[in-house]
Amino acid sequence: MLKILILDDEESIRKTLKLHFSDKYQTETIATVSEFEEAYSRFNPDLLLLDLKLPDGSGLDLLQSLRNAGDTVATIMITGHSDMESPICAMRMGATDYIKKPLDIDEIEIAITRVQSQIIQQKSLRDIDSSNDLLQKGRIIGRSKEITNILKKIGTVSQGKVNVLITGESGTGKELVAQTIHLYSSPEEPFIAVNCSALSPHLIESELFGHEKGAFTHAIEKRIGRLELAKEGTLFLDEIGELPVDLQVKLLRVIQEQEFESVGGNKKIRFKARILSATNRNLQNMMKEGSFREDLYFRLCTEEIHIPPLRERIEDIPELVEYLVLKTNHKLHKKIQKIPENVLHELQSYSWPGNIRELENVLVRSALLSSSEVLVLPKNLFAAHVPKSQTKELLSLAQIEKKHILKVLRHTSGNISHACGILGISRPTLRKKINEYQIAIDRLK
Repeated sequence: MLKILILDDEESIRKTLKLHFSDKYQTETIATVSEFEEAYSRFNPDLLLLDLKLPDGSGLDLLQSLRNAGDTVATIMITGHSDMESPICAMRMGATDYIKKPLDIDEIEIAITRVQSQIIQQKSLRDIDSSNDLLQKGRIIGRSKEITNILKKIGTVSQGKVNVLITGESGTGKELVAQTIHLYSSPEEPFIAVNCSALSPHLIESELFGHEKGAFTHAIEKRIGRLELAKEGTLFLDEIGELPVDLQVKLLRVIQEQEFESVGGNKKIRFKARILSATNRNLQNMMKEGSFREDLYFRLCTEEIHIPPLRERIEDIPELVEYLVLKTNHKLHKKIQKIPENVLHELQSYSWPGNIRELENVLVRSALLSSSEVLVLPKNLFAAHVPKSQTKELLSLAQIEKKHILKVLRHTSGNISHACGILGISRPTLRKKINEYQIAIDRLK
């Protein structure tokens, strides 16, 4: 039977978790870091449920000390705090999962099931050091489940040098995610970015591979390419879907052989960097059309991180607005301190086709027009954009209800308890609606 040690300072949470899981697992609960050493050595758990903030210490520090001692015990971090660094640090230290309060029993149950599977398969977690000051160069803002999952993935892929494909619409922050992965894996090494759509086809090969003096007309001196400049750091290929097919072949060869030659050169140059690539295009469709090589796709996409559009995580908009207004204050020497509720409501009601980039542009324009400490949006700011509700056919109440339930279930990945909380209905009622509308719940998990 799986042995679970629960460390949380809230008595109600300890009692609830013990009551729920004691039938299936051996459980023991403690409330402070000072109790941990004795309880851990005596109980010898297979899994820790570890609170992030404790009265006499930090759950992250405790996890770090275990990893430093070579202990890879499975650990699920739980916290009532929302920040960017904690999920990344926890996952980089080898935490199995990171769950926010208020706790969802179903979500914890799923996480524990994953741990059991990992124990059976005898998977080991790597020891990775963390550093909280790495994110001073940029911040990933948001408290949504989608952002938390992205931060967890960043922590996981930062453990090694796997190639990562970052997908998402234009303006969602793909380069920021790439920079964050780099900062958490090899911050002392170069981060070299190449926008594949910004260079003409006859220049991009020289940019990537470099060239020798006299290799072609106007090559009046030797030039070191981006592949070589990346050293043992990160090569970020933005808009990878725009890379010409002939260069896709050459890039594939670089990845396979881990070496290349400059244009006009015959000396082999070692390639040691990790490749992070990004695109707002559907590479799967491009492969079917023959405009993107399938073998290159699988080399670049060892792991994929998808950034959802802003319209699918409107709960992140207030925090994004606060951060971007502070940034704008500093940039424009403004002193905007208040963001009215009606302004936030209007910003959350818009569909943001340009995503965060468009939001920042709107806030800069608004700041320029705001003469006081209160943020004021320009009149008729979104007048040119027809609301989605006016462009769609009218639906019946049942159709609207089914569509909304499906949307919530997709958002919660089929988690019934979480969906009930959002919808404000009981589990039996939701189950009845799922059956009534013939929703395939298993496909949403």
